[in-house]
Amino acid sequence: FIMNRVEGKRFKEIAELLDISTKAVEKRIYGALTKLRKEIKEL
Repeated sequence: FIMNRVEGKRFKEIAELLDISTKAVEKRIYGALTKLRKEIKEL
């Protein structure tokens, strides 16, 4: 999530760095966003 949103890296770049698929990166970022939204809503 940080690599994408803060560092500005694209899904493909992150996938190559972590040696995972682009789809896996998308899924993880989506999961992180969902969790953050839930946490912020509870504040």
